[in-house]
Amino acid sequence: MSSMAPSVTPDPPPDDLPVIGRWARVLLSLALIPLGRGAFRSEYGEVPLLSDLDLAVHEFGHILFSPFGETMTVLGGSLTQVALPLVFAGYFLWAREGRRDVHAATVCLWWTSINVLGVAIYASDARHGQMMLVNGQTGQEGGPHDWTTLFSKWGVLDRGDVIATKMRGVAALLCVVSIAGGLLAAWRRGRARGQPALTNRSATESMQ
Repeated sequence: MSSMAPSVTPDPPPDDLPVIGRWARVLLSLALIPLGRGAFRSEYGEVPLLSDLDLAVHEFGHILFSPFGETMTVLGGSLTQVALPLVFAGYFLWAREGRRDVHAATVCLWWTSINVLGVAIYASDARHGQMMLVNGQTGQEGGPHDWTTLFSKWGVLDRGDVIATKMRGVAALLCVVSIAGGLLAAWRRGRARGQPALTNRSATESMQ
């Protein structure tokens, strides 16, 4: 009576997607370093393409907050500019079906840091009025300068430079934290997604 040879389950083909995804995310976080450095070194904190989007968001914020009075209308531009990327960060951190994308949230946090930087630069010009505004005028020429209006209303115009410097410090901190957190999240996500395949393979080998 012949004995049947035990069936051998072939190893599944290697799944390279987690590895590719990990390195793509790592490269994205690394790319944010020169972009952030360029923004902090530029006059207006500009990032190609992104700054145009942020300007549109800023102007929309004035309209969005217009029903809430003059002060909120003026503040609404900067407030919306900073809040929008934070909303996206919260969306990616919110676990849906047990999953969340921490790395995507760190990219949004980096975006937030760039917008805080832009607001800080805008606020630092409150006393000087040298920045070119949307209408083509500077604050000295009578352009509607948001932070000149706000600081004057709040009685802190003489401290505008100090407040703006603190804003810039917050922006720098957010930028560093977002990039470091993004690199860590990308590396951990790649490892976590690669572990199930290794576990299943080990279980198969132990049963043979």
